[in-house]
Amino acid sequence: MADSGEYVRTVMDPMDNRYHFVLIIILISLIIATGISVFFSGETDNSPPSSAHDSIQISKERNPESESNGSYIVRILWYDDQNRTYSFQDYPSSGRPDPETYSYSGLPPVSGAKTAMIRFLSWDGHTERTLGARYIVNQETVTSILNRYSLTQAILPEVSMTVSHTRTPEPSATPTPGLLIPESGTICRNADGSYTAYFGYSSRHEYPVKLPVGEQNLFFPGEKDRGQPEVFLPGIHHEVFSITYPANVTNQVWSLMGKSVSAGTVPMVNTSIVIEPDSGYAPLEVWLTERSTGGTMDNPLYGMWDLGDGMKTENTGSFTHRYENPGVYPVTYTVQNRCNQVSASAHVTVYQTSYSLDVDKKDPNTVHFMDTSGGEPSVWFWDFGDGYSSWDQNPVHTYLKPGTYRAGLTVSGKYGRGTVVRLIKIPAK
Repeated sequence: MADSGEYVRTVMDPMDNRYHFVLIIILISLIIATGISVFFSGETDNSPPSSAHDSIQISKERNPESESNGSYIVRILWYDDQNRTYSFQDYPSSGRPDPETYSYSGLPPVSGAKTAMIRFLSWDGHTERTLGARYIVNQETVTSILNRYSLTQAILPEVSMTVSHTRTPEPSATPTPGLLIPESGTICRNADGSYTAYFGYSSRHEYPVKLPVGEQNLFFPGEKDRGQPEVFLPGIHHEVFSITYPANVTNQVWSLMGKSVSAGTVPMVNTSIVIEPDSGYAPLEVWLTERSTGGTMDNPLYGMWDLGDGMKTENTGSFTHRYENPGVYPVTYTVQNRCNQVSASAHVTVYQTSYSLDVDKKDPNTVHFMDTSGGEPSVWFWDFGDGYSSWDQNPVHTYLKPGTYRAGLTVSGKYGRGTVVRLIKIPAK
């Protein structure tokens, strides 16, 4: 038991020299570990939270000294309302442009063109990066311009800025699969029976890419080369090129990076109109309808009625219109799409019901009535307003009492029925 107590005393006694040696070793290890941590984390750990630290790293990457070997490009989206076209123009900049303060001071590439959007890019000789963008018009308008206007070739105008001599980025020869998508647009049927189809594309790359005509960029059936582009710009580009094929070719397919779109045949634009009735007595209410063919989802039809009495309408289907006055009214319906326009015409003839009267010189109470209606009526009915009537075409009637009477005539025949009423004053004898 003595030996066991001695062993416990030797290990636990703080006054023992071996215990002091162990403590010194532990302290030295802690000091060395702390030094290594300080070496890797910096002299003082005053770093802000992670998000702020990230912004510091970004500012270091944008240090002008680190970008001295790169260049900057200002890319402007121009659009022309009158000609419905747009283009992207690149303007090299000798220094890093500030998106908040940058202003373009040169002439537009085309007279009347306006600025829609400005993008600010960097180019290091290999990669084009976006530094920022500024919308001059709202984003919906920019989207509408890209979707509805035609892309024109970029023309570099003279600009009043210092231009550095930088190399224009060359398109990559290997676009990424799935990021280049072909698009089939308007298909028109021509007067000779042939068809013209318009094609475009969408590129999800952030830089121009190149894909020569070949197994990954071809048309079929027939010749592979139909004039399709080989250089593809970023963004959505509608109706970049067109092809024309004969009437006996039912389909043309463009295959691009494994994705295909086709253009087939479309019907001719035709229209016809129906007006019922197309003649009658005023006021005449008619029913009008149109039947048109040749529209497609990508190229719909738009129609306009000219009703001949100063009224124009875009009504489709069936509707009614009232002609108040007699006359002959030319009615035209014009329908069109982006390719063709046709019209259908007819006439509405509105007749007038009328009569004249002549008072007998010997007896002012006796009136001679004479039908003057148009439309060649075959039946006449007179209501003299005093309880008497007549079926004669030109009757003579004697009023027994003085007063004012409503004398009416109703005629009918092959053009329908019409009525007119006039006031007649019979004097006292």
